[in-house]
Amino acid sequence: MSPLHRVLLPFAFGLASALLVGCASPPASLAGESGLVEAWFDASSLNSLTAHGECTHVRFYNARRTASDTRGTVIMIAARANGSPIYDGNGLKYRMHDRVSSGGTPMVLLSAAEAKARIKFVADAGEKKYAANFKKEDIAMLLGSAGCNGVRLVPERLTAGFWTLRMHPAKLSGTGGTINPAPAPLLASEPCPNYCGADPAYYIHLP
Repeated sequence: MSPLHRVLLPFAFGLASALLVGCASPPASLAGESGLVEAWFDASSLNSLTAHGECTHVRFYNARRTASDTRGTVIMIAARANGSPIYDGNGLKYRMHDRVSSGGTPMVLLSAAEAKARIKFVADAGEKKYAANFKKEDIAMLLGSAGCNGVRLVPERLTAGFWTLRMHPAKLSGTGGTINPAPAPLLASEPCPNYCGADPAYYIHLP
């Protein structure tokens, strides 16, 4: 073997190894550390949660559909005044946005374990995981506005550095949606973290 080959072969092997490692890394979110681009929920899906007699608010978690989902999504669950999720593993499950279709948002129903797994995909990709709560009367106010048949959720960083969600009134149609100019969107000002209620055990994204 020539001296030149002895130099080039290790270099080529190292380069190939680096490329393989890079290909094996999970793809980063298109939204950066927020782990989410957007998610939509139609009025029917939201009302099915807020109609429960014990529901006072709806909790939303950023998540990934799969480990390779670079756009991210949102999982929601109805919650009681004490912060506990309204969940029984049967009819009352976590609900994940998958897509907009025919002006609606068909939900993927998840067990608590399945929801945790999809939230873990976010952390595994090196992105931030967080939860945001919206009062059911505030959701009803948005949905009751003219031309609104759903909402759009987008991530937003608070001045304190924590990630949260902003909820916009929206008009869903076909396979997409548009933001309604009024009423003004709502911001969940106390996301978890930093504020996780009286019992943080009710939040499935926490360690």
